[in-house]
Amino acid sequence: MDRFIVASVQQKLRVPLTFDEYKEQLHRFLRASSVKRARLVVFPELAGNLILPLLLDDFRSTLLKRADRGRRRSASLWQRMTGAMAGSAAGLLKASFQAGFGDLYAAAGDNIWQTYQQTFSALAAEFGVTLVAPSAYLPDPADNVIRNLAAVFGPSGELLGVQSKFLLSPIDETYCQPGSTWDVIHTEVGALGVILGSDVLFPEVGRLLAFQGAELLVMQGACQSMTAYNKLRAGALARMQDNQLFAASAYLVGVDQMTKTSQEPFVGKSAIFAPQELTPRFNGVLVEMGSHSSEGVLTAEWDMRALRQLWEESETPLRKSLALGQTSKMLASLYQRLQDTPRLADSAAPADALPQLNLDELPVLASVTSRWPLRPTPAADAAAETVADWPERPAQPAAPASSEAPYEEETDEMDALANGQSRDG
Repeated sequence: MDRFIVASVQQKLRVPLTFDEYKEQLHRFLRASSVKRARLVVFPELAGNLILPLLLDDFRSTLLKRADRGRRRSASLWQRMTGAMAGSAAGLLKASFQAGFGDLYAAAGDNIWQTYQQTFSALAAEFGVTLVAPSAYLPDPADNVIRNLAAVFGPSGELLGVQSKFLLSPIDETYCQPGSTWDVIHTEVGALGVILGSDVLFPEVGRLLAFQGAELLVMQGACQSMTAYNKLRAGALARMQDNQLFAASAYLVGVDQMTKTSQEPFVGKSAIFAPQELTPRFNGVLVEMGSHSSEGVLTAEWDMRALRQLWEESETPLRKSLALGQTSKMLASLYQRLQDTPRLADSAAPADALPQLNLDELPVLASVTSRWPLRPTPAADAAAETVADWPERPAQPAAPASSEAPYEEETDEMDALANGQSRDG
């Protein structure tokens, strides 16, 4: 597929009372994407967890659901009143979804995965799109270990692949274990790499996906501070540009009602990126949400033919100029040495007893003209002298008088300004 529309969803966290209500929430985003004729739709991190409360039917969970519904802007007067009473009762009972999730995983782990898969498989087939479903704390179909995991479905509803998160947040650690691999998922729109949350901060993740042939990069985020969001945004732009990929990021926003330990709302601005050469302002951004807290759907067109042409004709042809065979061996050797070296914080042995890495033993990535440290210059020697050395120095002849004050080397802009002033004079 040479050209297609991609849609990135910014979804607000609203706890549904019923499956029908949850499906209607998802339909809103997919209808908006369908109007723009999107072929790829990306949902945010952790939005899939909204399935979990629907599987809880105990009294405390019902109170929490009604309390959340009463807080919505669209709630009726009756819903606000009953929601306030339900919230008060839930507070007295110290109710939380977090407490119920542990029992749910133990009793109905397989049912959680099946519900998630059936829900998003049906949506992908209904709208005929490649769907990157929102991540959730799910049993990994490979080994049943609970992970922060996102699945990709094809336009016929088929499961194309899954991707789990490696670098877990404190909230993640409450529920799940880290993943360990990143694999390209092949879809009708192209080879897709999925990165969850802070994994996008690792340059190796983007490079690994590029080595496997990724053309499109999808990043899902759920950030509870502007600092965290800005880090992920910078990481997504970097992974996109240093691997010459198309990229899209989708963020969860809104107050977190799922965990009792979390007080800060989720923030972020979903965006669709392209290599700088393929964007109007050469900044890597095709389109980006204007608000950190509102929900919505962004769409933009990705031109695969233009991307592949960029790989061939760019002044920095990253996709074809890197010697994969040589580089992969050198990086593997370097990482293995670092992996086998104990960290000081993790070792009880004296520092001088630990194995040391000698720079001469590492793979050579580039050569230099002189060994470090460089030979000190006379200016450096003079700067290193102490005040006590000064009287012993022979007197130096006075510098000739000059009518011009000493100055630093000026820039071209300053030169041009000076020339213009002299002509005006």
